[in-house]
Amino acid sequence: MRRYHLYSSLTLAASLLTASGSAVAQVGARDSTFLVATSQALLDAITTGDTTVWASYLAPDWFLSDEEGHHHTRREFLTELHPLPPGQSGQLTVANVHLVGARAVAVISYDAQEVHHYYGQLLLTTFHTTDTWVRRSGRWLQIASQATALPRRIDGRPIAPPTLAEYAGIYRLTPEISLTMARSEAGLVLRSAGRPDQPLRALDDRLFVRDGVRGFWVFERDSAGKVDRVVNWRDNNPVTWVRDPGM
Repeated sequence: MRRYHLYSSLTLAASLLTASGSAVAQVGARDSTFLVATSQALLDAITTGDTTVWASYLAPDWFLSDEEGHHHTRREFLTELHPLPPGQSGQLTVANVHLVGARAVAVISYDAQEVHHYYGQLLLTTFHTTDTWVRRSGRWLQIASQATALPRRIDGRPIAPPTLAEYAGIYRLTPEISLTMARSEAGLVLRSAGRPDQPLRALDDRLFVRDGVRGFWVFERDSAGKVDRVVNWRDNNPVTWVRDPGM
């Protein structure tokens, strides 16, 4: 089951509206409360597979663009919606709400913070979601939704200092464009002109990720075993940075 991974648990609409600030004032208080509470109710129905809740609020022409780039029509989504299987459970909470609009159109953007118990393992994910609602025949209906999975910060694993020393150096994309891999107390940081240091989190001895950024960095060696490049995989596209000779 995918819309995000799962969804549930109603939070207080009033506290969310207060936290979201002045943007909410563009939609009436009663409508704002309804849209936030209904958004959470729809998410609650994901884990239970309750299609009746969704069917009552989705416009006939509704569609979803999910976090994997798939397009789902109303019919497709309702057909695919099922309760979580045995061995899985979870909870999602609406947070960081931003709501703008007018009497007949509203756009609500929020984070869905997921806690997913997956066959004895814990998955924590935040999905940023934007929903568009319209008022038709005196009631609000959702006409479109888009979800994006946000990269989660991890602590990474410690890497032996001699290995980090082999990675430290200057790497070039072009003769004019370079970056520096530098050792730090926490491990390894990426430095580039005009930007603050960006910590790299190790997944293993060669593979690193950056906080809040999709993709990963892989250090590679030449035939003699010397580190000669680092490849930044961006959405499955490799971008190669070549190490300065002698570094």
